[in-house]
Amino acid sequence: MPTTSWELRLRALAIFISGEGREPSPRASTPGEHRLALWLDEQRKAARAGRLDGARVDQLRSAGLLAAEEGNADQRTGAAWLKVASIAEFLEEESRLPSLTSPASAGEKRLAAWMHAQLAGRTSATGPAEALRGILEAAENRNARELAHMV
Repeated sequence: MPTTSWELRLRALAIFISGEGREPSPRASTPGEHRLALWLDEQRKAARAGRLDGARVDQLRSAGLLAAEEGNADQRTGAAWLKVASIAEFLEEESRLPSLTSPASAGEKRLAAWMHAQLAGRTSATGPAEALRGILEAAENRNARELAHMV
């Protein structure tokens, strides 16, 4: 029995596909079909970007809604992974993390805002969030080593 809204939508999608013999169309005139199509598209995008929980990716795959390569966490593509790479590059070039309170540029502020949202949000189990935590640990270790050399 589905318990979350995500599971309810997946069940509704499965019922639609079994009844109609096709996936819902985003161009459908029926509002329900249109919403299901948009929801499925968002799930596929989230899976490709690494933002979707592994259990949900598996559920979509078992329902035949994701190709084998979609939702592969080892495939570091998508906007989230680009942001992680940008933060790592920023740290390497500037020897500091992007600042939310006193950024030197609008781009730095956007990176800092994204970084804080990832760390505070519910994306803690995704690949990009884990990689971001690794970057933060490396920055803390680097700062600790630099302070030790100063003393």
